[in-house]
Amino acid sequence: MALPPPHRLLPRSSSFTSSVITPASPHSGSHRPNTFVPNASTTTATAAQLSLLRAHARAGRMRPAQEVFDAMPDRGRSLVAWTTLMSGYATHGPASEALELLLCMLGLLVRPDAFVFSVALRACAAVGSLRFGRQLHGAVAKLGYVGVDLFVANGLVTMYSSCQSLRCAEKVFGSIASPDLVSWTSMLSAYTENGCDAEALMLFMEMIRDGVACDAFTLSVALRAASSLGHVGLGHQLHCCMIKMGLVGKEFLDNCLIGFYGRSGELQLMRNVFNEMNGKDLVSWNTIIQCYAENLCHEEASAHFRAMMFEFAECDEFTLGSILHVVTRTGAFGHGMEIHGYLIRAGLDSDKHVMSALIDMYVSWATLRKRYRVFPLRMLKYYLTVQGKLDQFIVASSLKSCASGLDLVAGRMLHACILKSDMNPDSFVTSSLVDMYAKCGALDESNLLFSRTKNPGTAAWSAAISGNCLNGQYGIAVHLFRSMQSEHVQPNEFTYTAILTACMALGDTVSGMEIHSNLIRNGYGTNTSVLKSLITFYLRQGRYHQALKLCLALSNHDISWDTLVESFSQVDHHVGIVYLFHVIQRCGANLDYHTAHLILSSCGKLGLLEEGLQAHAYMTKCGLASTACTNSYLIDMYSSCGSLRHAFDAFNYMPNKDASSWTSIVAANVENGCPETAIRLFSQMQKEKCRPTPEAFLSVLKACARTGLVNEAFRFFASMTEVYKIQPSEEHYSHMIEVLSRAGMFKEAEHFIDSVVPSESVASAWSLLCAAAKQNGNDKTVELAGDRLARLPGGC
Repeated sequence: MALPPPHRLLPRSSSFTSSVITPASPHSGSHRPNTFVPNASTTTATAAQLSLLRAHARAGRMRPAQEVFDAMPDRGRSLVAWTTLMSGYATHGPASEALELLLCMLGLLVRPDAFVFSVALRACAAVGSLRFGRQLHGAVAKLGYVGVDLFVANGLVTMYSSCQSLRCAEKVFGSIASPDLVSWTSMLSAYTENGCDAEALMLFMEMIRDGVACDAFTLSVALRAASSLGHVGLGHQLHCCMIKMGLVGKEFLDNCLIGFYGRSGELQLMRNVFNEMNGKDLVSWNTIIQCYAENLCHEEASAHFRAMMFEFAECDEFTLGSILHVVTRTGAFGHGMEIHGYLIRAGLDSDKHVMSALIDMYVSWATLRKRYRVFPLRMLKYYLTVQGKLDQFIVASSLKSCASGLDLVAGRMLHACILKSDMNPDSFVTSSLVDMYAKCGALDESNLLFSRTKNPGTAAWSAAISGNCLNGQYGIAVHLFRSMQSEHVQPNEFTYTAILTACMALGDTVSGMEIHSNLIRNGYGTNTSVLKSLITFYLRQGRYHQALKLCLALSNHDISWDTLVESFSQVDHHVGIVYLFHVIQRCGANLDYHTAHLILSSCGKLGLLEEGLQAHAYMTKCGLASTACTNSYLIDMYSSCGSLRHAFDAFNYMPNKDASSWTSIVAANVENGCPETAIRLFSQMQKEKCRPTPEAFLSVLKACARTGLVNEAFRFFASMTEVYKIQPSEEHYSHMIEVLSRAGMFKEAEHFIDSVVPSESVASAWSLLCAAAKQNGNDKTVELAGDRLARLPGGC
């Protein structure tokens, strides 16, 4: 049965309602107009057909079910037959067929009962037809079902929830005299599906206070709400309730727990739940892989994917989408191409979610290898060939490809395709277009498109604000944020991070503090990414105390501390970095190598030997002190703190000494007044067949200058250019002039400048020689150097 869109099949409200409530009310005791007394043969045939109809409808075989229904005698189509077929369509789709069947029933004067209405309401929820649902509500209200029949009342709650009419759902729920468990759960689901998780938890608490016993599904809804709000403690309590009620072991509940703990960052508890599951289904594997991917635990996600393929030997488009995101982040594009090949063989490469993940992967690849920039657009063309139409997800990913590759021409072509197609761009596509134009430098087009967008959502506002920040229009970005507030559009974390960037660039401390207050009121005061932006903002404004205070509000996630230390490093706030290190010590958090190096560098620059020793011990405990790079930072830190003994200890402890380590220990000896030791170590470095770095040559030349070893300095300088093929820098030439000047060999220094020093370094060389001659009272060299400087272009 082909069905037009729901709004075309809807009758006028008055005629629809009258056709339902006539000729009798459900409590009058009168018979339906089509009631008849069947003979034995009719009864047998109808019973057999009804059994077959029920079997097909329950299994989702709707075409055979429709054929059985059509083959029934007109007078043999009982209310049960109508209801069975309607329920099949409402459950398995297309749900709009169930609504057409209801209209056919009314046309044949078959009076629906409460269960038929509940099925029709379920179909309205599936198709999102609020208009038809309201007409049904009016009909059941006139028939007296609302507030009395729980099937109808629960169906109304679900219908209004699915049609985004939450207030109507609340009114229906409030009118139920004695709500049962299904009623409570329906209202809980209505809140969570419409993003009102706080209200859902309040209702759940009220349900518990009223003594209503929970079931597994109710607990799963409450757990989902707790997860969305980040209420880890409440989630733990719900887990305890499940254990007490003996519900642990149900797969769908365990899957909810895995998702909850994963989104809360409780990865050990997530692993425990997963490992204790008796039967892991596809959803279990997908959930844990996705949670690992979201927590940036790429190795664990990949390991579970391999285990899944080995033990479960099955995956779907959601599994592959998650693992493709892992591949994108880790840059394992060889593995990604293997997965792409598997997708093609499995026939999953045309799925919109998988295709979107593939395009994202190739976009990331294209940023590293320019010749692969055409891949994402080729994949879009392939998708269009297979599916024959554009999809919102695919279009958004393709626009991301254009933005990443700064391909404005391709972006405009894709925009034209959207306009020519019958696709109605959603807010995600609109925001992607605004973002693409801004990133490609077409800010005027981006702002024009945004200005023509009717009722732009949060994503579009965020894209417009970010785009103006990216193009240096910080004042416009602030103006857009003010307009967004006046339109009562709720900002999100991306909006706040963008507008804080604008305030930083403008140096607008007042606006930044106002935004800080605003984001706290809107519930983003504990959001990690927003807090990081706030910390960076206060650091740039010189409000270090406020920045450090915000640090303590962050959750103890390793990536948070790493980013914070990096933020303090960007403004050279070494005291703040050392303070953060003490906080990290108390929390027992892990660090990455880069953060460890920044902490060591700050201890060295402040000359804090005690803190440096603590940092060394903590990094040894975390397993970060075993690399040559970290040991080089340790040597530098101890050298800056004046402890050459500790520097040698770190150097001697190294099992494999690389060029960086040798360079650090040579420099440490020079800076701490041991130039002879530095020269000896440099010679030993050469004997160990370790190639010296340009920095090592700088240190050894400085050591030669301080010890007056002119011949050795020339020997080292010659080996640098002739043996190691290192091009001397301006500093190398300066150190050679210092060697000659300290030895009083000014004539040789003049000859060195004229014969060796390149033209681009001559000015600094003569300036250095002039200063050295003045210090030694050599007026003749001072006069000569001044004359040479005056002859240079721009000289005086």
